[in-house]
Amino acid sequence: MKVLIIGYKGFIGKYLFNHLKLLGADVYGISSSEQNGIDGETGILSDQFSIIPGTDAVIYLAQSPYYRQVPEKAVHLLNVNVVSAVKLAETARKAKVKRFIYTSTGNVYAPSFQPLGETSPLNRDNWYSLSKICAEEALALFRNDMDITITRLFGVYGPGQTDKLIPRLINTTLQGNKIFIEKNKNDVTDLDGLKLSVIYIYDLVEILTKLLKKSLNDYLINIASQEILTLREIAHKIAIFSQKQVNIELSDRIRYFDLIADTTLLNQALNPIFTPFNIGIEKTIMQSLHSTNNCER
Repeated sequence: MKVLIIGYKGFIGKYLFNHLKLLGADVYGISSSEQNGIDGETGILSDQFSIIPGTDAVIYLAQSPYYRQVPEKAVHLLNVNVVSAVKLAETARKAKVKRFIYTSTGNVYAPSFQPLGETSPLNRDNWYSLSKICAEEALALFRNDMDITITRLFGVYGPGQTDKLIPRLINTTLQGNKIFIEKNKNDVTDLDGLKLSVIYIYDLVEILTKLLKKSLNDYLINIASQEILTLREIAHKIAIFSQKQVNIELSDRIRYFDLIADTTLLNQALNPIFTPFNIGIEKTIMQSLHSTNNCER
């Protein structure tokens, strides 16, 4: 199988690229650092980009790094997350690619404390989720030409990740700083903070690999393990494996949602095996500690 990965130098892309290589796939990639890839300044896929003949599948992992810098960088966000994805899909259609996988996010869902299924209401009230929803809906229009799969990812974590919730919690704990927990607007007894579904990076790449060969009954699918953890639980586990004292404080701020995935469709379609969080977080922390020690030398 010949597979193209857009964003193969990113966190997920590196793991997926190496995994497919080990399996013997003919995998190639493009990134924003390469001349014919997505322009780092505009977020637009180069007109010179072409897909190698015989490519069976495309996986779009590219994401604008400016998702927090909006509306100032909204154009870049929309260009990477929507315009370039659609441009690539049209290129793939012309190249007779059979399968196109787009990585979206569980953040597309409207705020809720309930498990979120693929048909749950969506949230168009912020730039990031709006960009992903626009891409999802546009790419769905290619379903007559290719097998389109939209994966909504929840709580991806693993060694080498930066600037996401779990690595930020790890760094906060290692530095001895406070972790603030927000109150539940509906439940005054809830003192454990955000509840969220998570998935270890190696489990995610296994699922993406299976989706390269699997046609789903629907094109939307949530990707997460069956473990649901609170912020307090995650912080305590980080403290245990890093042998640090956790410093948790209840914030005056109110939270209006959890991020819990309903993974019924995933489990029915693929029946995946998941790495327990205790194992995944220990490996993630060990890598983080190793990196910290190397920097201090």
